[in-house]
Amino acid sequence: MGKIVTLSEYLREGTADLHREAESSAFVSRFMNGGLDRDTHSRHLLALQTIYTALEDGLESLKDDPRLAAFHLPALWRRAALQADLEYLRGPRWHDEAPVPAARTYAEHLRALTTDRPLRLVSHAYVRYMGDLSGGQVLRRMAARQLGLSGDGVRFYEFPEISDVGAFKSDFRRRLDELPLVDGEREALLNEARSAFHLNAVMFAELT
Repeated sequence: MGKIVTLSEYLREGTADLHREAESSAFVSRFMNGGLDRDTHSRHLLALQTIYTALEDGLESLKDDPRLAAFHLPALWRRAALQADLEYLRGPRWHDEAPVPAARTYAEHLRALTTDRPLRLVSHAYVRYMGDLSGGQVLRRMAARQLGLSGDGVRFYEFPEISDVGAFKSDFRRRLDELPLVDGEREALLNEARSAFHLNAVMFAELT
């Protein structure tokens, strides 16, 4: 009898190729090779603010849904941190600036899922927040070092309400693994997770 693959393992294994591509993208390479500048960093945050607002609005609106309730985790929410970073980096009128088109497309996709296929928001929460708690911490150190930032300007990467990141990630995976699914939903969640990586890749390309 074969080993039962949990949902968290299924998503990790099913997106591993796209994860590697993201890590080797030209945008991430700028972080790793010392080529990041303050304008690119802040434009990235502006794009993310649009995306996370749509994602977190959706998760908030679905907090009473029997299955989505497990992923209403305000300790993860990034909107306030992004707004603080943008005000620091781009000034009080940052909200008058338009993000790259790919960020708007990504946000529109998330809003459509909230209305039509809400369960699939779980895939985006998995890709975005688990990435922020993992590789995002490497990007934080690189951005802080290259741009001379500490606190202000890199708060997006900080999770002050999470005291034990490893334990929190384990708990998130447990929530995934305990999610009750019907036929076809497991595959749909994987396809949506892969879509999240593709949407992010287009945004990276527009920021490079």
